[in-house]
Amino acid sequence: MESEFWKNASPKELLDFFQSIEQGTDLKSLADHMLAEEEFCDLVFEYLWLLRSEEGSKRFLNDENLTPELLMKFVYFGYGKQFLSGNFDSNAYFLQIRSLFKSAQSLRILSLAEEMDRDPTLKIHLLSNLDPQTWEAYFDILEEKNMTMQALLGIFSNLRENEIRKILLNSHTLYYYLRMMMVSGFKQFGDENEKETENRKRLESILDSIHVWESFCQGLNDRFDFKSEAKLSPNKRDPDRLSLVLRELKKIPPPDRGDVLVYMRGNGAVLDVWEETTILSALGNFDRVGKYF
Repeated sequence: MESEFWKNASPKELLDFFQSIEQGTDLKSLADHMLAEEEFCDLVFEYLWLLRSEEGSKRFLNDENLTPELLMKFVYFGYGKQFLSGNFDSNAYFLQIRSLFKSAQSLRILSLAEEMDRDPTLKIHLLSNLDPQTWEAYFDILEEKNMTMQALLGIFSNLRENEIRKILLNSHTLYYYLRMMMVSGFKQFGDENEKETENRKRLESILDSIHVWESFCQGLNDRFDFKSEAKLSPNKRDPDRLSLVLRELKKIPPPDRGDVLVYMRGNGAVLDVWEETTILSALGNFDRVGKYF
């Protein structure tokens, strides 16, 4: 693929190119060229970033011919773009970048142990992308590198409590696996020093606070049929479910409500974007005038 194409192509031509990847375009040759020429690599990333929401771009980014090193370069290319735009929130950025990668591709990036150790926030967000199968593969990587579960939990030690909580609320799968690790006992973690014990207890406290919402969602699931309600139009769903959600969310600080709603949606207690928007609007009204509607 010649550089002139990337310099002169229209957005439609570029999107067509990304769409054509699955139709046999020689992506390995392109990836090799990107590794060899930094300027060309940045040019490709520029257009990938502009078109990142397109399915063709996502397929491109999840192709196994793109090396983990190239993928990391793309992550930090976008990081620089967002940082220069002002009002930068690294957690929000990594939540966005996480959505571009599938589980298998996230695992390939996580295999870059040294780079991952330098950026625990990215590491946690990629971990939150893993499905059960790739979680098992990640544990195999830990064993190959003679790393203990304590080392896995150690990535949380440099993050603030509100950051950890936000990440876990936005990934109920990661929350679930960490909680299972905690309740299974600590023999697997080996001997702990004082700092490790402190970090473990802090994470345990955060998990317990989220477990409150897990129990709440389970209670709703026992009372309402989420799958049946999801098939109904919003005006035909049981209003008692949303009333219970509103009553609980009213008790917590407004900045935390959005993340808890994401968690609830991941657990099926909140069914769709319409319900999320309606709940947040009602809570906003309550804060202003003392009533939901």
